[in-house]
Amino acid sequence: MALWSVALVVSLLVPALHQGDRHWWPWTCVVGIVGAGLGLVYVRRGRGNAAGAHLSTRSPRPTDGPTSGT
Repeated sequence: MALWSVALVVSLLVPALHQGDRHWWPWTCVVGIVGAGLGLVYVRRGRGNAAGAHLSTRSPRPTDGPTSGT
C-alpha cells in the first residue's frame, strides 16, 4: 500500500504523469490503495486465513480400522 501511495504522490507532482493520455494513472494508484486496504482489512478480520477453522465442526475421524491405505 505504501508503494501505491508513493506512486500517487509522484504522479500528482509530475504534470507529465497525469495530463493528456496519462490522465488515468493517478486513478490506478487510488484503486491500488483502496484494494490493498480492503485486502488488509479482510485478512486482519480472519476471513482470509484458517483462524476460524475448528476441528469440532469437521467430521470425526474413525477410531478403528486401518490407518493407512496399504
